[in-house]
Amino acid sequence: MHGLSTQRLSLIAIACTLMACKPPESPAPTATSAAPPAPLATPADPKPDTGAGVTALTIYSGDYDALAQIERPGTDMPGYALVEQPLHYALKAGPNTIATTRVAPAMDVEAALLRAHTSGIVIEGQRYLPAPSGSQDVLATAIGRKIAVEHTSGNAKQTDSGVLLAADGGLTLALADGRTKLIREYDSFSMVDGDDALPRQAALQWTVRAQRAGDAAFVLAYPMGGMAWRAEYLATLAKGDACQLALDGAALVSNRAGITFDAAKLTLVAGAPNRVRRARDGFAAGNHSYAGDAAQTAAPVPVERSSGEYHAYELPRATRVAQGSTERVPLFAPRPTIACERAYVVDADIPQWLPPQPVLEPSFRGQTGALPVNATVSLANTASAGLGQPLPAGRVRVFDGSDFLGESALEHTAQGAEIRLEVGKAFDLGAQRENTAFHIDRAGRTVTESFAIKLSNAKPTPVTVRVIEPLPRWSDWQVTASSVPATKKDARHAQFDVAVPAAGETTLTYTVRYRWAKDLKP
Repeated sequence: MHGLSTQRLSLIAIACTLMACKPPESPAPTATSAAPPAPLATPADPKPDTGAGVTALTIYSGDYDALAQIERPGTDMPGYALVEQPLHYALKAGPNTIATTRVAPAMDVEAALLRAHTSGIVIEGQRYLPAPSGSQDVLATAIGRKIAVEHTSGNAKQTDSGVLLAADGGLTLALADGRTKLIREYDSFSMVDGDDALPRQAALQWTVRAQRAGDAAFVLAYPMGGMAWRAEYLATLAKGDACQLALDGAALVSNRAGITFDAAKLTLVAGAPNRVRRARDGFAAGNHSYAGDAAQTAAPVPVERSSGEYHAYELPRATRVAQGSTERVPLFAPRPTIACERAYVVDADIPQWLPPQPVLEPSFRGQTGALPVNATVSLANTASAGLGQPLPAGRVRVFDGSDFLGESALEHTAQGAEIRLEVGKAFDLGAQRENTAFHIDRAGRTVTESFAIKLSNAKPTPVTVRVIEPLPRWSDWQVTASSVPATKKDARHAQFDVAVPAAGETTLTYTVRYRWAKDLKP
């Protein structure tokens, strides 16, 4: 007899029912003798050692800004980190089943590898146990197990118990009296036995064989996304005529991986290795808060070393890296005195592209018209200048004493390289660049081009403006005439230092000639 219709069981009702019958979790790591079938049984989480047993966490730079846009953890996230987590279990002699539920949503579970650090142990198998992501996952797990189903018959509630045979178009039960019953509409159900078959969260599980009983040490190594870092620099210019600056460097470590590392030995690598990204279903993830924590740490500075094709910075003490946080750690001891040079620069640059043959298109000449005059601070990354170390990419904030000058992006910079920080546009200086002549001599295999750059100065004092001119048409070039002596800055640029009087103007003019060989046909 059919009574009032009821709604089908929702995922929330299933979860609530299952949680009600969840047994207390063991507070300590466990290992059980391997026994079929029950492949989904997950022992309690192992507890990692303290002290020397801290997790080793290697985080690569790159993707820092992209990671800030992520709303919740999942697979194939921006960022990249390598994790080595110590695990300990009490094993029985013979086969054992061990597991951990510290499975980060951003973990690459296919690359996870467990290594035994205790002799006499063989790892025979590894499996990933996903947490249920919907009602169909729960029903699929319950098939073949005894359940109790609550439903309405007539106007009365009743409960039927039996083995779940199928969950298509309702629940089909094999009852204890030998009958088979189909319950098309039901209110809820719960597992009568084997409720531990349904994992409450994602887990990694292993089958291991031990020669003898006792405590065993393991290390779980895996890559994951969701973590990245970048450098943050503070440059403070000293007062006086000579250009000197103090430089502080810190690393900002962002964790969006869905897991907190309470005590991690950090290694920060300045480099972004290639990754093969594939579209995969993500882990189920709950809601998280991502309020950043920019607490300053007074920990000793990292030790810098090479790491393959990159540079690595090893922090000397364990650090807590909380999920959703941004940790700030020092990169190197402050450099109090670095020689520098302040300059006003006009740069009509174009993208750094080396053409395969001479370019004869007249418009390929860089920017023309009004150009900004940039205030810059330059320094050599050398020991003699007071620096001389690899600098990872990041942001540089520049102050003139207590006055903020501006910010500049710094790319990965090798020792010995020149650093030019563009901190802002000079308010009282201007530039106007025009092309004044262009001529092609195909018989003579040359292009001749002339420019005029008018510089204006509204300051009450004279200034020198450095004009960096792009010479992009071909690699064989020569400045044949100029109103100010030219110097070759590099293979594609000429440089002119132009004096501009107070409240006045100066016009720089120059002519460049390009040549090419007979075998080229531009």
